[in-house]
Amino acid sequence: MHHRLIAGLVAAMTVVGFASPAAADGTGDAFNDGDEIGAEVDLVSGGSRGSGSGGEALCHYRRLDEAGDALADQMAEEGDWSEQPGEGPGAWYQLVCELNGRLAPSVTIVWLPDATVDPEALAQQALDRTPIPAPEIRLNPPEGRDQVVNVPTWMWIDPAAWVPVSATAAAGGVSVTATATPTSVSWDMGNGDVVTCSGPGTPYDRTVAPDDQRSDCTYTYRRSSAGRVGGAYRMRVTTTWGVTWTVSGAPGGGSLGTAQRTTTTAVRVAEIQAVNE
Repeated sequence: MHHRLIAGLVAAMTVVGFASPAAADGTGDAFNDGDEIGAEVDLVSGGSRGSGSGGEALCHYRRLDEAGDALADQMAEEGDWSEQPGEGPGAWYQLVCELNGRLAPSVTIVWLPDATVDPEALAQQALDRTPIPAPEIRLNPPEGRDQVVNVPTWMWIDPAAWVPVSATAAAGGVSVTATATPTSVSWDMGNGDVVTCSGPGTPYDRTVAPDDQRSDCTYTYRRSSAGRVGGAYRMRVTTTWGVTWTVSGAPGGGSLGTAQRTTTTAVRVAEIQAVNE
């Protein structure tokens, strides 16, 4: 009776063999992701990895169909193998390997619980993929030219980058989207002073008279940078982004805190001497 059950289970698998049949040790680190299960396994065939034809074998676990599932349950119940169903929802899976483009389902059958997906872990994956840009520094006088003591320096970042960005991660029927929204820019001026602006700042328009334009993101140096290393202040500009996440296929959503991006640049500050007559 046991031999008939095994033969019936193998027949239900539609086996396509290698030149030398491959077995598995059944100790692979499997992870459930729906109908297909990923696994790291060691194939055993004549004491070497892969099959007699050579090469690396890529393996995964494939869920049995209804007939195979029923046979596996019966075999486990009658003690034909040590593998037993676990507690809670799950199913039987068959080890399937590919070598040199050829599939070879093996006789290794395991029971695995249904996939469980952590939406917050997916949210972190989505955040890691979110294209949050580093700030592109803009100054007037322009970066690369000297700033001037006691003259306001206009500061802004590329306004095109001041928009929400998002990315999505999905697994096991759960999809999570993380969205990062810019909230502020911190300008470390390199001399101990820090200016925080609630927006990207206002670009300086050289076609408009200075008295006819305003910015809420400026800074006035009071000392030159002549005594600093390299004759310049080291400016650090950091954008802060508020991050939220939404999920479908599972409960959850809310805040992921903040993310930051930083750019540094050297700023020379010159002191212009007035000529007295």
